[in-house]
Amino acid sequence: MSDPAEPGVPTAAVADEAEGPSKPVDDSPLRRPEFRKLLAISITVALGFGMVIPVLPLLAESFGVSLAAVGLVQLVFGLTRFSFGLVGGLVVDRFGERASTMAGLLIVAVSSYAAGFATDFPQLVLARGFGGAGSALFIAGLMNRILRIIEPEAMGRATGAFRSSFLVGIGAGPVLGGLVARRFGVAAPFHFYATGLLLATAIAYVVMGGDGAVFRRERRSPLEALRAARPLLHDIRYVAALLATFVGWWTVSGPSQIVGVVYAKNRLGLSAEQIGVAITMLAVGEVLILWVAGRASDRYGRRAVLVPSLAVVALATLLMGQIEALPFAFFPLMIAIGAGVAAGGTAAGGLLADSIPQGGSGAAVGVNQMAGDLGYLIAPSLLGAVAETTWDYEGAYVVGALPAVLMLFIALRLPTGTGRSAAPEERSTGHPVEPHEPVG
Repeated sequence: MSDPAEPGVPTAAVADEAEGPSKPVDDSPLRRPEFRKLLAISITVALGFGMVIPVLPLLAESFGVSLAAVGLVQLVFGLTRFSFGLVGGLVVDRFGERASTMAGLLIVAVSSYAAGFATDFPQLVLARGFGGAGSALFIAGLMNRILRIIEPEAMGRATGAFRSSFLVGIGAGPVLGGLVARRFGVAAPFHFYATGLLLATAIAYVVMGGDGAVFRRERRSPLEALRAARPLLHDIRYVAALLATFVGWWTVSGPSQIVGVVYAKNRLGLSAEQIGVAITMLAVGEVLILWVAGRASDRYGRRAVLVPSLAVVALATLLMGQIEALPFAFFPLMIAIGAGVAAGGTAAGGLLADSIPQGGSGAAVGVNQMAGDLGYLIAPSLLGAVAETTWDYEGAYVVGALPAVLMLFIALRLPTGTGRSAAPEERSTGHPVEPHEPVG
């Protein structure tokens, strides 16, 4: 909760973590000018990213490579971003959020220009892989700034708004990318994307400069940053945030987007157009629940949102493998998965805000990003391998639901309220806090 005269400056007020609903922050994060300016960056980036989604496979295919090789482009990008997740966090701790965000945006811009100018497939792979490092830096910087300017009691709503901004950009981007590709060629969207990233870098330079106590932070060496973040691994709220992030991206990539597409085509007999609609249903589910889940997470606590969201994800994923006789059940199940993942995401963002000291921790946020990337990378291959055994798709979807089921038991151990549990002097200095509740 902030002083009306100084919007965005956190005070020492913290929600009571006793039983019962937590008291929400009066002001919506969207009323904060500094938060809205950060959303302008995320929308610009997401719009450009959405532009290249439909043309990336076409550009790769234009070099005469196989369909399997086309997937290599995204694999290398994902592996690079995962590898640089912690690095991005350490850059934030050493040089600050603005430097990390701007450096990341510029790296992705250079990689996008390079991808558009690529003359062969290896150049395209290297260019996109280089962009993965920039993506890690950008996300670490922007997310750390949001965590430091938004109080934990409002972080559920802030996470919902942040995810919504990406959905807006990614939803509008493919249409624009298709039009640009038709008019100027399949490489042109990459140049438009790169130019948009330069614009986003300029926005970041202006809106993330700031002055005042809220933007000043202690600069730490990599070793100091890791040492400061280490106690968080004994805080059940932080561990739950990592696992919830892993579950969300695992479920999106494996059961839904990758294995789900093949399953829908080969077993459910859905057409390409119908599969496209089904994938869109994921986003529809997110849009329908994000704001409601964010408010509920702030008002009633992270556990109150995370437990039912995990139950929905687990049940919908299990049922997905049982619908060969009812193929059109695929659509409502995709909506349910999208809603469950989005609701869990707002709770995970709140848990990060509750557990990370107010001074911030780039390393802690970087590890959370790595957890999501890890789930996104390993789920398709693992579930695909299971589907090709005697367990078939039914067994693959059982395995796909397991992370959500296991996470459900951890979520039940979470505290009921919201807010940091540190003493006021600890919160004001930004020093590491003692673990709220040990794991194990």
